[in-house]
Amino acid sequence: MKHPLALAAALLAGTAGTASAGDLSYTWLEAGYARSDRDILDGGNGFGVRGSGAITDSLHFFGGYERTGHDDFDLADWRAGVGYSLAISDDVDLVARVSYERADYDVIGDGDGYGVEVGVRAALSPAFEASAGVRHRDIGFDGEVVCIAIVPVPPACRFAADADGSDTAFFAGGQYKFNPQWGIAAEVSFSDADNRVFVGPRISF
Repeated sequence: MKHPLALAAALLAGTAGTASAGDLSYTWLEAGYARSDRDILDGGNGFGVRGSGAITDSLHFFGGYERTGHDDFDLADWRAGVGYSLAISDDVDLVARVSYERADYDVIGDGDGYGVEVGVRAALSPAFEASAGVRHRDIGFDGEVVCIAIVPVPPACRFAADADGSDTAFFAGGQYKFNPQWGIAAEVSFSDADNRVFVGPRISF
């Protein structure tokens, strides 16, 4: 797909019109169900916790933790960083983020790296907002991938080889607001190595 962000921005801008970008809070907390369908591994279920806090009208910090269980071991991902939002219309923000990323994977090992993200966020109505974008992360593991030399290759080691390096995902999300403070948020993301789903309650401040 060519220019996915431009297309997403045009669609969101075209449908927004009864709400204001001022309705887009950058100070919130959410927790809920998380699912990860990793390449090679069976899908895993778990939970996630995420948050964001406004620093200024344009800057915010954010972070998250997600843990899913796969067969006989768990995979946990952490991220924390800073984001910048720019209003491109009364209803739509362009959002760019940079983050520190860490992965704690049973059997496979631990690793850390960085992430970058760019997307759009729109207030489609007073009760509903949507977002879409692209997210890239690069994580280096602590050398455990040497086990890929073993024949036959254990599945965990095969996954370590796939996970060691970079991964780019496209994401889309939304929030339905029961009132200005409480809502239900959801997000899906897709990449060659991992497809994820998150859904849970959000409280905005």
